Amino acid sequence: MLIQNLANLITGSRIIATTALIFLEVLSKPFMFVYVWCGLSDVLDGFVARKTKTVSSFGSKLDTVSDLFFYTVMMLKVWPYLKKYLPGYVWILIYVVVAFRALLYILVGIGKKTLISRHTYLNKATGLLMFFLPFMVRNSYLVAYSLLILTVAYISSVNESFYVFRKKGQG
Repeated sequence: MLIQNLANLITGSRIIATTALIFLEVLSKPFMFVYVWCGLSDVLDGFVARKTKTVSSFGSKLDTVSDLFFYTVMMLKVWPYLKKYLPGYVWILIYVVVAFRALLYILVGIGKKTLISRHTYLNKATGLLMFFLPFMVRNSYLVAYSLLILTVAYISSVNESFYVFRKKGQG
């Protein structure tokens, strides 16, 4: 029974850990410790699900909800720190990419009547790059790193939009 639910338990632990991040001081040692667990659990849950052959639609949806919750908390907690270090044009690009991604989630939700994100390599690359962003906040390469994330996120979003609109037209 535990093996069948292990991946979902790991994902659930990410939801609990993300909730804890709300109450921790941004970039403090406790924050970063919990933050690292959130990142590791995001990788670990899928790995465990595949290895134990317990991949499920519920698990995929739970993972998507967990990811959305995590990114929302990160936006609320880390973005105020980034405001000090990133120029205005980067913020415009961030808002464009976030709006585009939100529109895709809405369209998928309406079209497929479900909340799910494709787990493409580009989405995984975006997530990996985003994961390291808090470690870059006070780094001299923050702007360049942010532009790299935005580029990959934009390409990922365009890639996903082709999938969404192609499948929508076929089904």
